Amino acid sequence: MTRGFLLGIARIGLLAVLLLTTIVNCWQNDRTEQRFIDLQDEVKQLNKALASGTFSSAGSANGGPPTGGIHGEAESPAVLAALADPANILDKDPVPWLPPNAQLGDTLSIHLGSDPKGFNFLAENGADVTEIQEFVTLPLIKRHKADTTKWGPAYAYSMVSPDDGQTYIFKLRENIYWHEPLVDWASGEYEWLRGDHQVTADDVVFMMDMLMDPQVTKAAPLRSYFDDLESYEAVDKFTFQVKFKRKVFSQRSVAIPSMFPVPKFLYAHDVDGTPFDAEILGQKFQDHWYNPNALGCGPYKFVRFEPGVAVELARNPKYPLGGNAFETIVYRILTDQNQPPRQLRTKELHLAYLQPGQYRTEVLEGADDSPFKNGELTAGEWWEHSWFYIGWNMRRPIFQDKRVRKAMSHAFNGDLLLSDVFMDLGERNSGPMPRFLPWYDQSIDPIPFDLDAARALLDEAGWVDTNDDGIRDKEIDGRRVEFDYSLMMYGSSDEYRTLGNIFKEDLAQIGVKMNPTPVEWSNLLKKVNDREFDAVTLAWVGGPEVEFNQIWHSSEADKPKSSNHVGFKNAEADAIIEEMNTAFGFEERKALAHRFHALLHEEQPYTFFYTRKRPAFWQKDLSNVKFAQTRPYRNHKAWHLGQ
Repeated sequence: MTRGFLLGIARIGLLAVLLLTTIVNCWQNDRTEQRFIDLQDEVKQLNKALASGTFSSAGSANGGPPTGGIHGEAESPAVLAALADPANILDKDPVPWLPPNAQLGDTLSIHLGSDPKGFNFLAENGADVTEIQEFVTLPLIKRHKADTTKWGPAYAYSMVSPDDGQTYIFKLRENIYWHEPLVDWASGEYEWLRGDHQVTADDVVFMMDMLMDPQVTKAAPLRSYFDDLESYEAVDKFTFQVKFKRKVFSQRSVAIPSMFPVPKFLYAHDVDGTPFDAEILGQKFQDHWYNPNALGCGPYKFVRFEPGVAVELARNPKYPLGGNAFETIVYRILTDQNQPPRQLRTKELHLAYLQPGQYRTEVLEGADDSPFKNGELTAGEWWEHSWFYIGWNMRRPIFQDKRVRKAMSHAFNGDLLLSDVFMDLGERNSGPMPRFLPWYDQSIDPIPFDLDAARALLDEAGWVDTNDDGIRDKEIDGRRVEFDYSLMMYGSSDEYRTLGNIFKEDLAQIGVKMNPTPVEWSNLLKKVNDREFDAVTLAWVGGPEVEFNQIWHSSEADKPKSSNHVGFKNAEADAIIEEMNTAFGFEERKALAHRFHALLHEEQPYTFFYTRKRPAFWQKDLSNVKFAQTRPYRNHKAWHLGQ
């Protein structure tokens, strides 16, 4: 009995041990399963972070390029301390690009109206190239989004001027890297370009070297703002200093904001990696073998350019400053003005602006069930700091007399053209700036359409029809010259073709023969740069301030490829421009700008036409669409897909 009792106790104990073991095993299995589930979640989050570029390995302790999310990395203590320094001219912009709910992903599809001429951002300055530059590279400083009178950090996070306007010292970010060059790596010929290339002060020095090199003729317009440059240098790897001979207004408004790093490791070398000789570096830079592609350090990487088809950019996941929600951006090249509204209808485009003819067809005359009118597409608009004009090449004898230029303006029916051809998408202006700026003198009206006044001015200038062939003529330098000229126009614009035909008919009534000449955009710019035109339709796009030196000063008239392409020379204009260079008070600058406006109104080097308003439409799933107050107005850093 005792033995049986003991065996029973032993069995019970064994059962208890087995039960306890089973409980422990079950608990361990549950923990193992939970740990496995937790690990899966961690992997998912890591993959998501890697895909979005928000994963950071302890601030890139390994020395490699940083990673950044669509909202940007937190600023380093050094940057925060610099931005808190009252001596720092730069303030952090309080307005973020993207809202907190913005999500990474998708492809944005928008359009360009022509093929860009090239992607060397210092050598090309067309509006299309400038827009792409905004997203591919990074300037030293940027205007605030809401308050455009203030400047914020970009590549530089500190800008101080110890002598209040002659010397500027910039502290540069250490976490910016150049994109990988777009070359045929499989060929083995580009191994010299391998590796991570950090953006440094030397790249800013290289940009300045190329800007100031007269061999880089296409940089002449920007170079005009550095006439007072004294010196520039890389103080150390991430400190850049520039010094001017005197303090002038344009230094902070134009010159410094136009500075950006250029990758020396690429552009200073031939295709095989051989450094260019110093004597030919500028020319080799302007005509560089890499110019069909772009290389930058900004939020998007240049992927491809297929002429007549598209320019494609891809998100740079290593960009630390944010504002890059889209994975891909495709600029479709649409030279036919009817294509953008069609592709909005088929949802091939997310957003497009309409030219006046399409605005009339789709909005003013469109059916009520049109997506442009029934709310299927969202509508908006922006005003540009633009002014359109006809420029008279004063190197041509027929346009050297201001009475002739004024006669051309009297024969130009600007009011009719704006209302009936350009659909009132803008407003007339009479001077070299948009009408909505304070620098514009509102008391100066555009030259009125008046053919009788035009006839009288031409008679006064000695242009009469001496042989009764219906065309005025005049003896110039000992030979009889007929008033017969060509007006070069943007060839892809239906509106400008119509403008040319109407202007031609009106001029014929006063004995002037004008030949409308549509030219493809890149060829038009080349002809303007080479001064191969009689008259040309063009536009300038500026900013909140006005600077007249680049376009109007006599010193620019004879420089190759300068912006003074009409050859305007006027001593009084030069004096006003030079006085404005050292005028900093608002009222003083306003009074000088009004004087300059009045002088150009009298001289009529341009027939001033209008300032443009852009109507835009976009798909409902494109969120947070805002247009910038300065170019590029179509700034998609704030946009994202999804609600």
